[in-house]
Amino acid sequence: MSRLTERRPKAGPPGPPPHATRQDRDLAREAISKLKKVGDLVTQSLLTIGGGALIFTCVNVTRFAMTHEIPWYVAWMLDPLASLALITVLYVDGVLAEQGDYKPSTWPFLLRWTAGLSTWVMNCWTSLYPNGHFYLVPQNPDAGGILLHSVAPVLLILLSEAASGYRKYVAGRLAHHQAVIDVYEGRLLAEKEREATARREREKEEREAQNAREREALEREREREEREIAKAEREAKIEAEREEREHAARLERERRAAEIELADRASRAEIERAREADRLEREREEREALRTKREAELEAERLRVQAALEQEKRDREAARQAEIIRAEAEAKAVQEKAAAEARALEEAEKLKRQQALERAAKRDQQRRALPSTNASENGGRRTSISAGRTSESASQTGTALVAVASESEGRVPREVREKQRDEAERYVAKCLLDGVTPDLEGLANHYGKGETWTGDRVRTARRRLAEEDGFEDSVIAAALEAFATDDTDIDAHSAA
Repeated sequence: MSRLTERRPKAGPPGPPPHATRQDRDLAREAISKLKKVGDLVTQSLLTIGGGALIFTCVNVTRFAMTHEIPWYVAWMLDPLASLALITVLYVDGVLAEQGDYKPSTWPFLLRWTAGLSTWVMNCWTSLYPNGHFYLVPQNPDAGGILLHSVAPVLLILLSEAASGYRKYVAGRLAHHQAVIDVYEGRLLAEKEREATARREREKEEREAQNAREREALEREREREEREIAKAEREAKIEAEREEREHAARLERERRAAEIELADRASRAEIERAREADRLEREREEREALRTKREAELEAERLRVQAALEQEKRDREAARQAEIIRAEAEAKAVQEKAAAEARALEEAEKLKRQQALERAAKRDQQRRALPSTNASENGGRRTSISAGRTSESASQTGTALVAVASESEGRVPREVREKQRDEAERYVAKCLLDGVTPDLEGLANHYGKGETWTGDRVRTARRRLAEEDGFEDSVIAAALEAFATDDTDIDAHSAA
């Protein structure tokens, strides 16, 4: 066999390099990114051409099926089924081929070529057999139609076959570049591990050297301490002998001194006892005086605190009484003001009723003063007219009285009612701010209202304190103004 016809062995993916630098690692990462983009481009192109071929061939296959007495709503499904089966097997074979060790079996091969050839034959049937009769060898085929309907399926099949080879190559190159990255990172990891091992060895040697130095220092310290102990024992022995001699001499001197001092020891002991007793007495008197002083200070402090608390309590009580007096004065002023307004309204209503009665009496007097007509000719008619007029005047007078009564039967103008409600709510708000329970019964009696009205005033006052801006400040300002006015009146009265 010649060298030209000799079959060359398949070139597999290159093995991982024995060494890799940082530049090799960076180039491998860049190549992996580019290869992944190429693989994505192949997949997108395959899916795009497959979708285009499905759309292009669907019309011809549907028409081919309808010419064989298949309804249109079923005929259109034939081409998508065959095309989707072809696209599925092509895509799956390509993706599995990326793993590098996938080899398609006979069934995927038969499925791929059966789907592709069936789609191609159904598209080209009218071009192969224009007259509709089947021949083993087509008679008078339409070459242009065959070419036109063969482009999309052939492109799809060839691209899928090429994509399989592309994916296998891309998978091999990706594995190679990943091996380069792994070699570099493994080398870095090994270097770090070696450095860590060397560092641990150095630390271990340093610790052993330090321990040896510490042991030597301890040994020297122990020897020095032993020498010092021996020296101290010798010195202690010499000192003990010296002290023993001195002690004997001292005992002798003490014995002689004891004989000399024996005569006056009793007197000195008595003097000392007297001095000790005197000292103890003085200390006891000082402790007693100090205790008495502390008790007096504590009692004075307690009395001062008690007086301050009582004064504060009296101040609070006086403030509360003053507030109660001010509140009662305000309530009395409000009550008197409301009574004056009610009396004014009553006088106005009486005046209106009196004026209405006077007008009715005047109209009745005018009707009675009218000249009468001939009694003999029109007697019956005059009587009926006068009677009718009399009834009419009475009706008008009753209407006027009813109108006046309806105007004056306890109705209060809206402005007055609103003012009463505002005054009552401000009184309740003042009591709530002072921490005093408002006198709801007295409030209801003052305004002539019921429990429902006073309850509404309490709820409205609480709501206004919580929600209305400036209401609490206005209530406090009014209370302070009233308090200042009361103080001014009291000062003026005192001056007078």
